[in-house]
Amino acid sequence: MVCVVYAWFIAALLSAGFLSLWRKIGIRDIPSHRSVHVAAIPTAAGVCISFIFLIFFFLAEINVVSLEVPPLASIIGFVILAVVGFMDDWKELSYKTRLFSHMLAVGLVLVQQNLSPVEYFLWFFIGVSLINACNFLDGLNGLLASQWLLTIGFLLGAFAPFNSIFWILWCSILVYLFFNFPKARVFIGDTGSTILGFSYLIIIFSLAPNQHEFPSIILPHDSFLMFSLFPLSVAWCDVAFTIVKRFIDKRSVVASFGDYGFHHKAKFFNSHILVTFVYLGLNCLLTFLATLLFFNHQYISSVCCFYAIIQLLHWGFIYRLSKKYIA
Repeated sequence: MVCVVYAWFIAALLSAGFLSLWRKIGIRDIPSHRSVHVAAIPTAAGVCISFIFLIFFFLAEINVVSLEVPPLASIIGFVILAVVGFMDDWKELSYKTRLFSHMLAVGLVLVQQNLSPVEYFLWFFIGVSLINACNFLDGLNGLLASQWLLTIGFLLGAFAPFNSIFWILWCSILVYLFFNFPKARVFIGDTGSTILGFSYLIIIFSLAPNQHEFPSIILPHDSFLMFSLFPLSVAWCDVAFTIVKRFIDKRSVVASFGDYGFHHKAKFFNSHILVTFVYLGLNCLLTFLATLLFFNHQYISSVCCFYAIIQLLHWGFIYRLSKKYIA
């Protein structure tokens, strides 16, 4: 355990060093009329996080450090997303190229599993959606990082060993949060947001087979999947609402318009920091409810009905804001 804590500490120090260096030499994100920042800020800092994660994977593979690591195919998918994300941050790629990399990375994870065609298709859709949802959610300072830290920290702390390599990633993102919130000094970019979504998938997939407390409905351990995603359900529904509204308004689903629910709320409250804290507070509440459901399955119907009502009211609020603040 002491060696594991040392590894966390070293990962944090390396993150601080690399991110400080990246502030000086990193690719600059030049603000446009759709940006929430007004000055050029280094982006693609996810490459620093990826590099640290891969260093510890290599050290674990040669038995320098004792860490539990995912299969090599998952790491290859991680590298693919980091490289394509960095290229997109450097010089914007077509959405087809990015989507293909997402599909390839998820496919590398699923091909190792003994799944039926229906199960494979469902997990494939969930995996690609997770990567894109995290990418879409990366729109306000600290929004994606803080919620990912809380949710993944909850899952790792409850179900994963302390020598999991994903604790290294967690420590690195925690350091990044200090560079990104409340005032952004670096952005994680597509390089980071895609690997956060992909790591979310790997963590859920690696933990689900051990959770026999959850009955399966459609695919193996899908109830644990719902349990894992529930803490971020407000954010996921925010993204879903935006995509549906764009489709109805005949706007591009994949382009950046600055029209997500959190963008409208930031304009309404005139504070990006406040909106991030509101989402984080909702995340804490939903994490508590998820824990309650884990120990008391009989409350599932009541909690789901309560959440559905609150979410409908939330969607109504976003819709009204979307009419007032046209992106």
